[in-house]
Amino acid sequence: MQIILLTHEREVSRPTNTGQLAIKAFPEHCKRIIWARTAPDETLLKLLQANDTALLFPDEARHRETDSEKLHGTEKRKYDATESMPSTLVIIDATWQEARKMIRRSQYLKDARKYALTSNQDSLFNLRRNQVEGGLCTVECIIAIFKEVGMAEEAICLSKAFSILQK
Repeated sequence: MQIILLTHEREVSRPTNTGQLAIKAFPEHCKRIIWARTAPDETLLKLLQANDTALLFPDEARHRETDSEKLHGTEKRKYDATESMPSTLVIIDATWQEARKMIRRSQYLKDARKYALTSNQDSLFNLRRNQVEGGLCTVECIIAIFKEVGMAEEAICLSKAFSILQK
């Protein structure tokens, strides 16, 4: 399992950045690429072209239904996401506001294959304001991914580091 953290430049120096926990603990699984609006990383662009790479994207977009669809029991597929865990996942490592801006300004992210976590958990992250309801911080996403692929020891290790960061 490879995880690429596509990190906003402001996020790198923030003491509340949780992505750095995974990079320090598991450099063999987690790498960082700094997002650049005008000059996207060539390695990242090549990875996103591969069939075994996807952008982690919130599940909420996947399951939206209109009132009519709920009433009539029909559901139109509105979200084209890969169903199985890809071997490489790109995670946007930024505040929610910065992440939205990164996606808006990067066509290659809009066009990337998407993968949504299957777990439904509430975030425990409490170090920042303006969190998105139902949204997880970067390390919580990585913990969930590790659990999904059977990397339980790695998930436990990151959970402990995350708890220490929040104290």
